[in-house]
Order: sequence, then structure tokens, then C-alpha cells
Amino acid sequence: MKIIFNKVCKWVILCFFLVSCFFLLWRDSSFHETDIFIPIDFSKIPDGLSITDPPLKGIEVHIRCPESLVKNLSKIKSRYLLDFSGLNEGINNIPIEKDGIKLPGGISIINITPSFLSVKVEKEIKKELPVIASFSGNPTQGFFAYAVTTPSSVILKGSESILGPIEKVFTNPIDVNGLSESFKKEIALDLNEHLDIISFSGVILAEVFIEEQIETREFKDIPVKGKDSTYTFNITPPAVDIQVKGPVNILEKLYQENALEVYVDLKGLKPGVYVRRASIILPVKTILVGVKPEIFTVKIDGTKLKIED
Repeated sequence: MKIIFNKVCKWVILCFFLVSCFFLLWRDSSFHETDIFIPIDFSKIPDGLSITDPPLKGIEVHIRCPESLVKNLSKIKSRYLLDFSGLNEGINNIPIEKDGIKLPGGISIINITPSFLSVKVEKEIKKELPVIASFSGNPTQGFFAYAVTTPSSVILKGSESILGPIEKVFTNPIDVNGLSESFKKEIALDLNEHLDIISFSGVILAEVFIEEQIETREFKDIPVKGKDSTYTFNITPPAVDIQVKGPVNILEKLYQENALEVYVDLKGLKPGVYVRRASIILPVKTILVGVKPEIFTVKIDGTKLKIED
């Protein structure tokens, strides 16, 4: 009897071992483990406080689920709601609770990373700042860009350490590369992600003006010519220095082509000595700023000029 009993026990143990192995193999082949990302929503931030170092955008949750649910994991829209109502100034450590993670039935949570969130909280302030348009690229050569924004200022709120030192707020860059005409454009503000606009909703309207660069340039030793005389003559001094104000492109062309014309009108004058002012021919969009000298002495002798046929 004892021998028979021992044989039965061995068979029972062997069967139990085989059943256990089968169960483990079946379990491992029927279930799947993976990580899913769950975004975090924040709520109930106390009035007068601001999150300086906000927590992560989400948490990694290691889950175990049946193979049949694996293909539906991407459809999970669960979000974790983090209640900030109990926060105080300083560093706050907030644990992540499993009960706050809502998942479909059949999915179990094995681990959460991180297990808690560290949040730095500071006093919140409000501040009105001027809006400044920023640009990328350069307009056509000889032009410059500036802008008027609507609104011209905004009121921001945020932590004292971030908002306190800021004196102005810029728009996102406005592309003006190669342009020569003005335009209007809606553009967003280039804000620190921890700051909020509270004075208006929407975007900034920027009226961008692209205008010609204006400067004053001096042209030296421009010859003074005589015009419409039938006699030989001499003009003293023979050259003049002038200052012209106008668009950079026009002034540069004048300089490159040596196109300035300065003359004294001698029409109808008989031999003798005369004191005259010079006439200066300037292009459109330019004005005469200064001229030295202003008075010229013209000496006309009695020799007739030869007139070519």
C-alpha cells in the first residue's frame, strides 16, 4: 500500500507541475504589458499664486491587459486631473494616485512614473507691457521696416520672478525679406509659456510700414557750368559743395553716375563782370539742404563763341 501511495503522490505532483506550467504559458501568451502616456490637466490653482516650475505634461503608466485589448490602447483618451487647490508658496510634492487614472475594464496598472510631481509655486503679479513688433529678414535694399500694433500694449499675469523683470513683449517675427511695400498682418505674441494674457483675447494686428531710407549726403567739387552764353566766360569759384537729402537709392545713383548738374544762366548777358547764384538740378524726392559757396562771379569777355553747324 505504501508503494502505491507513493506512486500516486508522484503522479499528483507531476500533474500539478504540468498544469502550473501550462497556466503560466497560457497567461504569458494571453496578456500584454506596455507603457501608455496619460496627459495631465491642472485645476483649482489658488488665486494670487502662479506655477513657476510646472510639472510634466503627463505621466507614464505601465499597464497589463489582455491581448485582445492591445489594438485599442491607442484609443484610450484618459487624462489625469491634478487638483492644485491645496498648494502653498514654495515647493509642493503632489502624489499621483492610481484611483485618479480611469482606464477601461480589464486593464490593470502595474507602475506609474513619476510617482509624484514636484511643483514650485510663487506669488502671481499683473503687469501692463508695450507690444513691440519683431522682424525676420531685410526689406529691399534702401528700405526699412517698422510697425504699429493693435493693441499697443497688453496686460500679462504670471509669477513675480518671471514677469517682474520683463519691460516689453515682442511679437513672433514678421517676415519682411525682400519686400518694398507696406502691409497688415495678424501675428501672435512671443510669450513665455508661463505667462498669460488677460487684457484681450485673440492675436495682435500689426500694420507694417516699409519705407525708403532717407539720408543726407554731401557731394563735393561739383563743376559749375555756364549756360546759354554767346561769349567766352570764366566762373569763380569753378566748383561747389552741396548737401542733398533724399532716398538712399536715389542718392547712390546720383553719386555713381555723377549726375548732379549745377549751372549759372548766362543767357542775354553782355561782356562784363556779374555776380550770380547757381541753379542746381535735383531728382524727384530729393531736396537741397546746403550749398557752398552760394554766390559766383562770372566774367564775360568780348570773344564770341564759335557755333558749330
